[in-house]
Amino acid sequence: MEQFLGRFTSVSDKAAGAGFYKGLLTAMIELGAFIGALNQGWIADKISRKYSIVVAVIIFTLGGILQTASMNYAMLTIARLIGGVGVGMLSMVAPLYISEISPPEIRGSLLVLEELSIVGGICIAYWITYGTRYMPGEWAWRLPFLLQMIPSTVLALGILFLPFSPRWLASKGRDDEALQSLGQLRQLPVTDVRVQQEWFDIRAEAAFHRQTNAIKHPDLQRNSKVNSIKLEIASWIDCFRKGCWRRTHVGIGLMFFQQFVGINALVGHCTLRRPKELADREQRIAI
Repeated sequence: MEQFLGRFTSVSDKAAGAGFYKGLLTAMIELGAFIGALNQGWIADKISRKYSIVVAVIIFTLGGILQTASMNYAMLTIARLIGGVGVGMLSMVAPLYISEISPPEIRGSLLVLEELSIVGGICIAYWITYGTRYMPGEWAWRLPFLLQMIPSTVLALGILFLPFSPRWLASKGRDDEALQSLGQLRQLPVTDVRVQQEWFDIRAEAAFHRQTNAIKHPDLQRNSKVNSIKLEIASWIDCFRKGCWRRTHVGIGLMFFQQFVGINALVGHCTLRRPKELADREQRIAI
């Protein structure tokens, strides 16, 4: 986009080191996402899945504002890092919240729908950017940055009307609130046998988790900030201990090879390729 290159000359084809600066600009959102996803676990446990989504949206919106208002390369790079933190946090906690509030029989379908929505959003964003490139002036690239804050704002406002995760409430010992939340989610009275059975299962799982933690880490059970930090670190280490490391490696392997195939490089840099059959710049951008 010529309007974008006019503002950020360091990534233009004629600039020295343009390849490095383009790669860095693209990679910053991935780095931010890594930081956000890595820290969202304890945040979601501390303030709830519901409010952690709101925090993630606030961080993402801050990044979006800075990207829209960027005046130089450094500002845009930092803005993408901040926005990436919000993306990573949402990528971690949104599937967690969906899986915890959804009925078991449609849990998989809802998670697939979430992934489908992500891919659909990416496609819509690309075509919006393709359309705005014909606008005169810098709003050709500022507008797409601005528009991404609309769905995030809708998410932040909408999540406030949804109940807390029953599993999170049970993990905090708030069993009665967990029952009320479960009844609201299932749209059934709390006395219904199905709601009662699921409530008992959730409470049993939460109690089992607490007892397992107490057995594995008896010295970290006192309620203090230091113990909370140590227990969080210990829980990460437990993932690689005997009895759990196989499942951990399966999860890591699936996510690693999903990205290792190079899909992000293809999506982020495909227009930089210049194959003979796509020599025309407009044709490459459309593809």
